[in-house]
Amino acid sequence: MKGEKMRGFAVVLRLIMVVTLIAAFAQSSIAAEIKFPTPGYEGEELAKVREWEKTWVGKKVGVTNIDQVKDLLVEPVYIIMKNPKDFGGSGDDYWFEVVPYRAYNISKGVIENTLKYAPQAKLDEKRYLVDYGKVAGYPFPNTKENGLEMAWNFDSNTKGDSHKETAYPSANTDCKSGLERVAGHIRWELYWTGRSNIPPTPAVEKNPKNIRRSFFMRMTDPVDFRDTAMLEIIYNAPAKPEDLWIYMSMFRRIRRVAVKQRTDMIDGTDLIYDDQDGWYTHVTHNNYKYVGRKELLTCRHQDIKVLKHIKGQGWYNGLQRERISTYVLEVKHEDPSYVYSKQIWYLDPETWQMDAKIMYDKEGRLWKVMDVFYDEVSGYGGAKAATIIADTTTDIIRKHSGTSIRTNEFTGKPIPEDIFTVGNMQKFS
Repeated sequence: MKGEKMRGFAVVLRLIMVVTLIAAFAQSSIAAEIKFPTPGYEGEELAKVREWEKTWVGKKVGVTNIDQVKDLLVEPVYIIMKNPKDFGGSGDDYWFEVVPYRAYNISKGVIENTLKYAPQAKLDEKRYLVDYGKVAGYPFPNTKENGLEMAWNFDSNTKGDSHKETAYPSANTDCKSGLERVAGHIRWELYWTGRSNIPPTPAVEKNPKNIRRSFFMRMTDPVDFRDTAMLEIIYNAPAKPEDLWIYMSMFRRIRRVAVKQRTDMIDGTDLIYDDQDGWYTHVTHNNYKYVGRKELLTCRHQDIKVLKHIKGQGWYNGLQRERISTYVLEVKHEDPSYVYSKQIWYLDPETWQMDAKIMYDKEGRLWKVMDVFYDEVSGYGGAKAATIIADTTTDIIRKHSGTSIRTNEFTGKPIPEDIFTVGNMQKFS
């Protein structure tokens, strides 16, 4: 009897081993199918781009030759460059320089976490990423024609997990009169989950409020807004709305901003709260339609030192644009009364950052364009991260523009978590 039990136990043990081996083999096969990093160009496509670059790299593009690259620009950028005087130009047209395409340096942590977690990535019935807050890297690096999966990749870009920036000058400009209001800020941002670089990964060990990311910002200019501060916290839970507090220095009061106020303009700029860094709230508030690919000239390796902003002008000179084939999404909010009838997002194929977006008003008219400029900076352990170093948001209808240069103070360094608390805001105020 004892021998029969032992033989039965051995059979069960062998079955468990077989099942485990099959599962491990299946898992390794799925992982082997994940391709990452995903260069923007390879093979024949890269060769074609290099051939095109022989004609264009090093050239300045302005009103006299903008039509030759019209198809490589989003429509509102072409409108601005074609009609510089309508947007603050003073006679000399706006110009940018064409630079060679360069693939991004993807950190070891992002690569490892993408290959580790992407094979299991899936969305639930509410379109939410399963195990959000417990995974890192890009969940769908090889997605094809699936706008929602692309949006989740955008959301998963943690820009090195943390950063501190100093923005100055930021200018809100009435392009018709040339009047501008200069502003500046210091901003800290920390990702609590989805981390690939700063230990511990993929999430901080103690996170009782289940925070996804948070930022704290203090205004340094203009004088009447100096020391005004903003604290925003976004959570992992899909049903939990964002928390946003603002300390108004002129009134010496802290007020909480309601969710319905997220579509308000931010302090005279052309941005609403949702527009920050392209889209700064839950992915599932929108519906996404994949439109296709579009070759764009966009600033992926912008030297901040050559950016030129002239007082009263709503656009930059000295932009360095390189060619990249972006993913294009048509984005509509779940609320039909939302301030934008639709947005068009242009996502980078290598880091899923938002290179540009276009916004349409409730009547369906072209309203605003947000052009975002990046550079690679050193992060944790020397790993590179693509970080926003400048941006413009321009109202095409009322000829108003906001420009901002953001000096990166650091990326990928630990930030004390108690900075991102109302208590700290009260202490600061």
